[in-house]
Amino acid sequence: MTMTDSAVRGRFAELVKLHLQGRRFLDREQETKLLEDAVTRYSLSLEEAQATIRTSAEALGVVLARELDRPTVQLLKTLGDRQGRVARDDFRKVVAFYRARTGAALTEADGQKRVKRLMEENEIAPRRQGRIVPTRRWYRAIEA
Repeated sequence: MTMTDSAVRGRFAELVKLHLQGRRFLDREQETKLLEDAVTRYSLSLEEAQATIRTSAEALGVVLARELDRPTVQLLKTLGDRQGRVARDDFRKVVAFYRARTGAALTEADGQKRVKRLMEENEIAPRRQGRIVPTRRWYRAIEA
């Protein structure tokens, strides 16, 4: 007995809802795992799987990391100076923005790691901080 396309999509949608239950944030790794299941086990196209995940996440109020990354990078670039470097205080504001969008589902340290990763992926540099000898120690202290 073969299942119809709509039944397959419906089963995958139920799997997604199960994974999203009780969460406020879905990171890239978790989303990738769901997409792999959709393509391999349910024979859905990547576009169908992404649409199902996005729809279920919106319905349950879950934020997807992939959709949060773009506005976060735009904010980093906006707050950067003429050379595109981000000051420590602005970095903290971006981390607060990121955490607020996730419904504070992330700790401060996790938020810092994620924002630092976005800075590195988009080649956004930290600005030196300090009175006597300005350094980027504040940025290097964040574990990647």
